[in-house]
Amino acid sequence: MNKIALVFILIFSIQCQSQTNVIDSKDRCNHSPLNRNDGSLYTKDISNKYDPFIGVWKWTSGNKEMILTLIKQTKYNLISGNFNYFEDRLVGYYIYKENGVTIIDTSGDDLMKGYGLNVNFDISCSGRVSTASFKDIKKEKYFIVGLEKISPTQMKFTGKVGEGTYHIGRTPTTVYLGSTFPLEMVFTKQ
Repeated sequence: MNKIALVFILIFSIQCQSQTNVIDSKDRCNHSPLNRNDGSLYTKDISNKYDPFIGVWKWTSGNKEMILTLIKQTKYNLISGNFNYFEDRLVGYYIYKENGVTIIDTSGDDLMKGYGLNVNFDISCSGRVSTASFKDIKKEKYFIVGLEKISPTQMKFTGKVGEGTYHIGRTPTTVYLGSTFPLEMVFTKQ
């Protein structure tokens, strides 16, 4: 009988240690500080904030065109440095053309990277979908981008220059002004 009780206690204690702390992504600011280093945290898109933005989106204006593809990755395990946690995230790639000529194409990006993605959105503490990163490859800089759903088939893309837009290293860096693509666009779902 003692052996059965010991086995039961052992199984129960192992099961308790393997549980994950699940927090809605939009509410993570209410749960500070978060333990992001032992693999027990999962910031999940329980409120489905990402869902309206998933898919292929297209913007055109005259001879300019951008196609933005957004994919929701669920329970992505982010392991980098001291970080080890799970999250739902909205990642993707874009193709920008002028006069039918491709100027930027990030469709070959490795979307399984933890950091350094060219297109990566997050849910802010206010519940808005905005960038963790959105890189203008040609101009070699990042923009702060917010997405706003304006109808079932349209979303507004609003970008701006922010802190950390320019990467200044130890060697002289060329700083390109402006952006390759417009920072205010309305995309239509394809």
